[in-house]
Amino acid sequence: MENRLDDKIVVVTGAASGLGLATARALATKGATVALIDNNAAGVAEAAAAIGGNAIGIVADISNADEIRTAIDRVAAQFGAIHIVMAGAAITGWGPVLLIDPVLWERTVEINVLGTWRTVHAALPHLVKSKGYLLIISSGFAAAPGPALSAYALSKAAIESLASSLRIEVAHHGVDVGVAYYTFLDTPMVQAMEGNRAATRGRAAMPALIRRTYPLANAVAATVDGIERRQRRIMYPKFLRWTLLLRGAFGARSEQASRKAMPEVERLAREL
Repeated sequence: MENRLDDKIVVVTGAASGLGLATARALATKGATVALIDNNAAGVAEAAAAIGGNAIGIVADISNADEIRTAIDRVAAQFGAIHIVMAGAAITGWGPVLLIDPVLWERTVEINVLGTWRTVHAALPHLVKSKGYLLIISSGFAAAPGPALSAYALSKAAIESLASSLRIEVAHHGVDVGVAYYTFLDTPMVQAMEGNRAATRGRAAMPALIRRTYPLANAVAATVDGIERRQRRIMYPKFLRWTLLLRGAFGARSEQASRKAMPEVERLAREL
């Protein structure tokens, strides 16, 4: 059977570490040429070198429209096309609304929402030419927000909606649009939160299935399979299917324990 990723040109944002890097590496092993984009210059260069082959690393801040457009246009010029884009760059912006630095809250929205929008807008003409596939990385928290994650949850819900609208708009161009949902994965982003006592307490109040840390390798396998199949939705772990389907009921139920935990979460956050 012919490999669906042979000779495909793939752009991955947020690719210097975590899910982005692991997925880029897996796609490369299946024959794809991967362009890794990240604002971490040393990290993205090291990541591309480790993948080898036709992998390239490009430094760009996705919240800067000129930088991300230049980066994506460079990929298309160098390789002749772009077939797949995985828009995954994001930050958590953890903190209760009452206490969070407004600059951090707004920066989270700028990167996660406007950065994703700017990535999509820059990449779309190339995907139209190739009749390609766009994957936007959302989160289970788009359906069931957790305590002190307002900026992150808002941003992931926003880009989920972006994908839903865009899917309708570009179908007649032969472009497919997918959305990926995950919970806590074993990545540097999640590991960094584990050193925050307030974040740890807030997470402990979430339902058991949500608060667990899940293996990155399983998420990568689901993501690569979804990209190969140009799926509308990619989910890991699988229970997220029901979380999304019953988001109103699930969110209300999970909210109860989080509300009880918030006084302690807020107290710990004040101590940071």
